[in-house]
Amino acid sequence: MRWEIKKKLQQLKDSELPLIQIKEYGSALVNFALVFPNTYNIGMTNLGFHSIYREVNKRKDSLCHRAFFFGKGFKPYTIEAQKEISSYDIIGFSISYEMDYINILEVLKESNIPFLARDRDFPLVMAGGPAVTFNPEPLSQFFDFFVIGEGEEVIHEIMEVMEENKTAKKEDVLEMLSQIEGVYVPLLYKKERGRIKKRYLRNLNDFFTETAVFTKNNEFKDMFLIEISRGCGRNCRFCMAGYCYRIPRIRDLEVVLKRAEFAKKFTDKVGLVGAAVSDYPDIEKLSRELMKRNIKFSVSSLRADSLVTPLLEGLSFSNHKTLTVAPEAGSERLRKIINKGIKEEDIYKAAEGAFKFGIKNLKLYYMVGIPTEKDSDIDEMVVFLKNLKYFMINIGNKTGELTVSINPFIPKPFTPFQWFGMEKENILEERINRIKSTLKPLGIKVINESPRLSVIQASLARGDKESGNLILKAHERGGKTTDFKNIDINGKDIYFYAYRNLDLYEELPWDIINMGFDEELLKREYKKALKEESTSPCTKEKCKLCMICEK
Repeated sequence: MRWEIKKKLQQLKDSELPLIQIKEYGSALVNFALVFPNTYNIGMTNLGFHSIYREVNKRKDSLCHRAFFFGKGFKPYTIEAQKEISSYDIIGFSISYEMDYINILEVLKESNIPFLARDRDFPLVMAGGPAVTFNPEPLSQFFDFFVIGEGEEVIHEIMEVMEENKTAKKEDVLEMLSQIEGVYVPLLYKKERGRIKKRYLRNLNDFFTETAVFTKNNEFKDMFLIEISRGCGRNCRFCMAGYCYRIPRIRDLEVVLKRAEFAKKFTDKVGLVGAAVSDYPDIEKLSRELMKRNIKFSVSSLRADSLVTPLLEGLSFSNHKTLTVAPEAGSERLRKIINKGIKEEDIYKAAEGAFKFGIKNLKLYYMVGIPTEKDSDIDEMVVFLKNLKYFMINIGNKTGELTVSINPFIPKPFTPFQWFGMEKENILEERINRIKSTLKPLGIKVINESPRLSVIQASLARGDKESGNLILKAHERGGKTTDFKNIDINGKDIYFYAYRNLDLYEELPWDIINMGFDEELLKREYKKALKEESTSPCTKEKCKLCMICEK
């Protein structure tokens, strides 16, 4: 097995083109193993992963090598050195998705590293990323410390502590790390110290958040990824990214274009990454400039109400065949509740505009199980999709494919919907099947995320310290998603965490985190949702919503 995985690692390494200097194992004072607890293909599309890799390798006295989850029974060696991660001084996990939690334990097991932080000495095991920023508690017994928030600056402060205290005891190093803003050390945390303040990067231009290692062995093949914006000011009430990464920030147009020119050395296509790329203030000029420079581009996300002609023209120039937008909710009433701000006419205009530029296919993202959702909301969604299909045909788009992707609503911490429980699994299944059976005869393709997996995801997202025992037990049973069923820890199972409606004033597991905005903000938005009242998007000039800008 060892020979098989090392051969695979060597093949992956041979196919890579590092765009930064990589040091040899042992040539630096501190050796850092950066682990993505999912496949190489997925991990190498994650810009947060690339960013930390770049920042650590910039340091004179530290190096960073990468490891991935290659499946059960495979020991996680690093790509660069083919060394076991346990031989490094510090192991950092980049965690974006709750369903990867079980993989983390498998990585530790195969590396012969004790699961529990209290049972370990060195190497230190840390974690960062979106999933642990909004709620680290389900993993708190497994990690020595967490980075809460954005990592580009804080990782340097962490590495300085590691470099300057190479021979210190673990408890002394953890005490020093706990003094860093944005670092949460569960074994040392006391309420009287105050909440852990999220780290926040004020100026995106200070760092390159882009591809650090170019490879075709990822989800986007030959694309060079560039972050053009971070955060979102649209205030969608279900969206973790909109609240955990407040406020919206942009990378200057000149910087983006300069990095796109750099990317031309390796590929003819860049991927523009942001919470809502079509909201980028200079999107028209950026699209025109990329076309003028013969650089094709793809986008990570679009809003149907902010599509402009130069952007559609640029997507057509880049050989896009499908326009993807997210109405999210099936009825006008529900879109008011989630504060999405998109109307049906926006979708029609987007479909027509895309077709004018030869983009025939349309893909729409929806959620089912949104709080207060009724059968009538699903009926309205089905009627709209039927009409949209007829509309596409009537404007001459007879061969275009209409695809609907349906995902169960999952309540996330630090959103106004954190207090709502998830809809029951059987009801979600029934609604998805009804949508499929109605739309399939019309030639509308419907794909969906599993309600069963979504329930597990919700339970881990809203978990507490005891949730770690659910993960441990599931791992002991075999580590499959089905192994989460019928596990009860002190009267709590996955359904307890996923389905429970939370009281608006009860203490929540993630209350140890300070996201930087007024605590009452989420409660106000929760109440406005129930009244179907909207909230305007953030604007730096007039906005008084969260007050982060003024702080």
